[in-house]
Amino acid sequence: MKNRLDLIYEAASRLFINKGFARTQVRDIAREIGLSTGMIYQYFSGKKDILSFILKEAVNPGFFDHERQFPVTSGASGIFDHLEEEIKATFEKNQQDFDIHLKDQAADYSLEEMLSDAFDVIANYAVSCLIIEHNEADLPELAHYYRDYRKRFFAQVQQYVDLYIEKNEFRKVENTFYTTRAIVESLAWWGMHVRYDAFETETDISPEKAKEVCLDLLLHAYQA
Repeated sequence: MKNRLDLIYEAASRLFINKGFARTQVRDIAREIGLSTGMIYQYFSGKKDILSFILKEAVNPGFFDHERQFPVTSGASGIFDHLEEEIKATFEKNQQDFDIHLKDQAADYSLEEMLSDAFDVIANYAVSCLIIEHNEADLPELAHYYRDYRKRFFAQVQQYVDLYIEKNEFRKVENTFYTTRAIVESLAWWGMHVRYDAFETETDISPEKAKEVCLDLLLHAYQA
């Protein structure tokens, strides 16, 4: 059961990201993993339940490892009640944790540690973030929240960059806004896009390897 849920998670995630939720049918998901459409319906009552399953699993890893009653029917079970609030709360917790070292001017927090944590903020929730980005019409409330969340995350990274420049740990740059944008885009590329929606995806690259490559590039480019 877990293996099939993992297959459904991966196939549906890629389809919802690249084809879009509205244009993806349950039969498309079944075709991607070599199962019958009827087999998918043994696990989920419909496409919306699959989307909710992916978003739930993204913010609560292992949620479906426990024995559950199938097919999953959100309306009847209440399993996805308050899912949007749960997603927002998870993102807010991440942002609060990432903000902690700004309070003491990053006194014992190196540039490498900051970039590592920023990468994790992006990579740990790559699937949910990309699904929201690519399906604004179907997830309007989350999309509106996510836009604000991204702006706040960008501002945090820029504040860290300014601090490291003051401490001579970051090379002098003419414009920290555009430098921060380059950093965040690099983190997003290696943390999200390279595995899911790049022009040429690298599905086999591990999160650990992607992080290693990304941090090496950024530190080489910006560390004083």
